[in-house]
Amino acid sequence: MSILSLIKPLPYHFQRQGFLDFHGRDSESIAERCSGNIIEKGLFWQDEAAVISFNFNQIGQVLILLDIPREVTDADKIALSELADHMLGLDQDVDTFEAQCITQNSPMSSLVKQQMGLRIPQSASPFEAFSWAIIGQQISVKAAISIRRRFIQAFGAQHSSGLMCYPTAKSLSQVVPEDLQATGFSKAKAAALLLLSEHLRQGKLIWPSQPDRPAIESLTEQLLALKGIGPWTVSYGLLRGFSWLDGSLHGDVAVRRNLSTLLKSSVLLDAKATEQWLADYSPWRALVGAHLWAMDSEISY
Repeated sequence: MSILSLIKPLPYHFQRQGFLDFHGRDSESIAERCSGNIIEKGLFWQDEAAVISFNFNQIGQVLILLDIPREVTDADKIALSELADHMLGLDQDVDTFEAQCITQNSPMSSLVKQQMGLRIPQSASPFEAFSWAIIGQQISVKAAISIRRRFIQAFGAQHSSGLMCYPTAKSLSQVVPEDLQATGFSKAKAAALLLLSEHLRQGKLIWPSQPDRPAIESLTEQLLALKGIGPWTVSYGLLRGFSWLDGSLHGDVAVRRNLSTLLKSSVLLDAKATEQWLADYSPWRALVGAHLWAMDSEISY
């Protein structure tokens, strides 16, 4: 066993609580364990069970530790630094968005001023982001967390710390739809997740290493061609898996509800009206959606 550590400086307005809340949203702590300002998360590191932790006890910085069952290499050090930047959202240019948004005299600019520094905490891998998006289709966050927990227990691997590591496409190679349905997946969701996993294993679908607009547009087209994966699932998966801040979450019920509240609309805005409103904020539409989510401070989407 080896412990790899590094310290990252944080922007002065980094919202650590949002990061802790997102990764600590399962109160039963199956795969993530939150204690004060520290979060530990089980994950596969090059097919081996490992644990990454983020310690925010020191103001202005975060201590990141990686516990892996072998000797650390230089490649591990580089990969950990990149993963930490990604998971923390440090590669998200929120300063530019905020500078542009707060100059406007609008309800959204007022909301952004209240939530300065909001970044989108990232899943540890694109597969985790998209499988969580599939699980969460058209059900409550509470119900999705319960299914996610059973999914991890059934198909993940346990680290020596006791934490479970989130399943990968590879670890689902022998899984059949009925296995997923036993953990709470609907028939359609089970089929969609296994289809996504199969495409990844066979190399029919490859996650882009540089998520620029052409790569994201190509990936979006490929994902939408998979049965059971629609626009909301793609936008949410891109947001949590690739820090893609321009997906449109107009179909999200919480986004519509909170936008209606923000605009003081007497009726719930429909998806079309929400899509039209979000269009003015491109290329930040998903980040705007996240600010609307944050109005529900007790829920981590």
